[in-house]
Amino acid sequence: MDNIIPILSLIIAALAIFVGPFISLYVAKRQVRSSLEVANRQITSPMRQVWINALRDLLSELCSSAHHYFVAGYEDRADSEYQRLTHLESKIQLMLKAKEDDHIQLEKLIREMVSSLERGKQADATFVEVHQKIITLSRQVLKREWDVVKEPITVA
Repeated sequence: MDNIIPILSLIIAALAIFVGPFISLYVAKRQVRSSLEVANRQITSPMRQVWINALRDLLSELCSSAHHYFVAGYEDRADSEYQRLTHLESKIQLMLKAKEDDHIQLEKLIREMVSSLERGKQADATFVEVHQKIITLSRQVLKREWDVVKEPITVA
């Protein structure tokens, strides 16, 4: 029994020598990965917030300009106003994510709203309906994107 204790001590010391560095390496890799995730989140969150604010501004300008164009009367409409609407539509298209369903739907609704203004009085009902759908969907998209920004930084 007295010979077992020194042998056990040697085995434990050998394990510590060979296994210890692997454990240290594993812990170091996890710490580096966690630090990179936190740093990445701290960099991308402010940029994402700027993107959300810009998208909100463009959507509000498009909706208000389109509504003004709609109520102005067909005689008082200027080509430059319609050109501004299509310019805003293009800017918004470039900001939306091409692979997300609600972004795709928002893009389609915007196209439908702008083209309804082009068609004249026969599309008045379409404009009113689509204009409201754009506002509703825009709120949903912006809320979801804001929720992503405000998620706390967690390290797994």
